[in-house]
Amino acid sequence: MFNRSLRRNHSRATHRKALLAAACAGSAMLIVVAAPQASADTAFGFHMGVNAAGMEFSEGTFPGTVNSNYVLPTSSEIGYYAGKGMGIVRLPFAWERLQPTLSGAFDATYLGYIQQAVATIRANGMMVLLDPHNYSMYRLSGQNRHHIGSSSVPASAFVDLWKRLATLYKDDAGVVFGLMNEPVQWDDYGEELQCSEWAGYCNQAIAAIRDTQTGAGATQNWILVPGNFYTGAWSWTSTTDTTGTTNATAMLAVTDSAGKFAFEVHQYVDSNYSGTSDTCDASHGAESLANFTTWLRSNGRIGFLGEIGAGSNSVCYDDLNGAFDFMETNSDVWSGWTYWASSNWAIQFSIEPTNWAYQSSATQASLTPVETEMMTTVLSRRYAGGAGGANCAADINGDRAVDGADLGAMLAAWGDHPLLGNRADLDSNRRVDGADLGLLLARWGACN
Repeated sequence: MFNRSLRRNHSRATHRKALLAAACAGSAMLIVVAAPQASADTAFGFHMGVNAAGMEFSEGTFPGTVNSNYVLPTSSEIGYYAGKGMGIVRLPFAWERLQPTLSGAFDATYLGYIQQAVATIRANGMMVLLDPHNYSMYRLSGQNRHHIGSSSVPASAFVDLWKRLATLYKDDAGVVFGLMNEPVQWDDYGEELQCSEWAGYCNQAIAAIRDTQTGAGATQNWILVPGNFYTGAWSWTSTTDTTGTTNATAMLAVTDSAGKFAFEVHQYVDSNYSGTSDTCDASHGAESLANFTTWLRSNGRIGFLGEIGAGSNSVCYDDLNGAFDFMETNSDVWSGWTYWASSNWAIQFSIEPTNWAYQSSATQASLTPVETEMMTTVLSRRYAGGAGGANCAADINGDRAVDGADLGAMLAAWGDHPLLGNRADLDSNRRVDGADLGLLLARWGACN
C-alpha cells in the first residue's frame, strides 16, 4: 500500500508512473487511460440533492391543515441541505391543495407556502425541482382519483396547472419543472393511462410552459418528464400497457422547442422496487439503471433520478454507491439525482438529523444536528464539494482522496463481476481491469 505522504512530495505524473509499475509488477496488463466523460449539459450540469417531503402528506385530506395534515420544510433544514453541498431540492406538493378547482385560481395560502420554500432554497444557492406529487391523478371533492385525460380531469386542466406555475417562475432558471410524480397506469376507477396518451399530455404541458417564455432573452426553465408505471428506471424498456407499448417507445415522441428537458425516473433498490422495505436486493442498484442508460444514449436523451432511497445496512449502501457511481460514470446522459427523503416528520429512509424531527426551525437551529447513518456512511461524501459539486468516482474507499488505498481496493477486486455496481468497476462494464486502473490514475489526488 502506498503512503499518502507521497502525494505531497512528487508530481501526479511521477506517482502515476510509480503506481503503474508497482501494479503491473509480475503481470502483464494493457493500460488504457480514458478521458473523463462530459456532463449531460453544461447549462444544467450534474446536481445531487434531496426530496424535501411534507407538503404532499395526507393525500385525500384536502385542503388539510399545515402542521397537522402536512408540514413545510424549515429554513434550518434548507440551510442544512445547502451546508452539506447539495445542489438541488425536489419540492413535492399536492395539486389539490394548490388548485382546489381544476383550471381555477391557486389557493393563496398554499401557494405562499410553496413560494416561501422556493425563495429560501434559492437564497441558499440551490436549484428547486417543483413536483406535483399526484401520480397523474386528481381527486375531485368527495370522489376517488381520476386520471389526467379522463372526462373528469381533462388534459387541459394539467396544462393550466403548468401554465400558471411557469408564469410565476419563468424568470428564474434555477427553478426546474417536474411535470408529475410517478404516473400510474390505472386510476381509482380502473381507467387506463396509456403510454402514448401520457406522452401527448406531456407535450401539451411543455408547449404551454414555453408559450410563457417567449421573446428575446427569455428564460427557458429545465423540464423533467416522467414516464408511465411509476416512471421506474428498471421497467422503462420492458413494462407495457394494454396496447403493448413501453415508455421507451412512447416517450420518444416527447418534444420541446427549447430542447431543455430530461426524463425523470425513480429507482428503489428493495425486492419489488417499491421503496417500502429496508431489505435491499444486490441486483437493484446500478444494474437496474443499465437498460434505461443505454436507451438514453442511443436516443440522444438525458435522464435524472428523482427518487432513490434505501435502508441503512451494508447491502443497501452497496446498491446506492453502485448506482451513484454508475450515474457519474455515465454523466454524458445522467444529470443527477435527489435522494428520498428528508422531512420534519418521521418517514422511512429519512436523512433528517435524528434530533430535529417535529421541531421548529428555531429549535433545530439551536441543536447540533445528529446525523443519520445513511448521511454519514453514504451521502455526505456525495454531496461534499459545494452546491452541485461532483463526487470523485474513483475514490473507492470514500475518504475524499484517490490514493494507494483505492489502488489496493481495485487490485483486490480485479476480474469479472456478474453485476454492475462494484465500486472498482469505474467504466461500468462488469469487469475490473486495466481500463479502470487507467481511470483511477487519471483521477489521482484529492477529490473535488
